[in-house]
Amino acid sequence: MQQKTKRDLAYEEIKKLILSGKLSNDMSISENVLAKMLGMSRTPVRDALRRLEMDGFVRIIPNQGVVIREVSINEVKEIYDMRIALEEFVTKELADMLSDKDFSNLEKILKKQEEACKKKDAVAFHEEDRNFHDYLMRAYGNSMITDFIARLRDRIEGINIDMLKVPGNMGTFYAEHKRILEALRKGDGEAAAKEMDEHLKGGKMRLIVG
Repeated sequence: MQQKTKRDLAYEEIKKLILSGKLSNDMSISENVLAKMLGMSRTPVRDALRRLEMDGFVRIIPNQGVVIREVSINEVKEIYDMRIALEEFVTKELADMLSDKDFSNLEKILKKQEEACKKKDAVAFHEEDRNFHDYLMRAYGNSMITDFIARLRDRIEGINIDMLKVPGNMGTFYAEHKRILEALRKGDGEAAAKEMDEHLKGGKMRLIVG
C-alpha cells in the first residue's frame, strides 16, 4: 500500500475541518495558522489548499489568505443533477446483481439508520445515509462512479446534516431507502430507479427551499 504524503494528509485534515464546520463558510484563515493547527510546514499545507480550491472547498486570495467557500444554490442543483443521473442508472443496473449477503448488509445499514432516526441523531443518520448510497455504488463495481459521487457528496456534507435536523426529514429519507431496497429485492430495476430518482429529487428540493 502506498504511503500517504504530507500533502495528502494535510488535504484530508483540512477537508475534515471544513466538513465538520470547525472551519465555517466565508471564514478567512492563513496558511501559517493552518500549518500550526496541523503541526506541519507551510509547503504541504499550501499544496493541499490548491487541491481544495480545485475541488471547490476554498478560495485562495493572494496576500489575504484562504476563504472557506459557501455552497451556492446553483452548486446544489448541479451536484444533485449529476447524482440523480448516475445513481438512478446504477440502481436500475443493480436489480439482478445483488446477493443475499448484499441485502443483509444493506438491511443492517437501514437498521442503524432507523435507530439514529429514533434518537434524532442527524450526524449518525447521515453517516448511515452515506453508507447506504456508497454500498450501492460499490456493489455496481465502477470505481470512477463511486469516487466521483463521493466527491460530490463531500461538497454538500455540512448542509446535508443541517437538512436532516429539520423535523420529519430523517423519517422521510429512511422510508425512501426502504422502498429502494424493497424494489431491488424484487429484482425490479425500473421501480428501484424511480424510487432513487424521487428520493434524490426530494433531497435536492429540501436543500434549495431550506
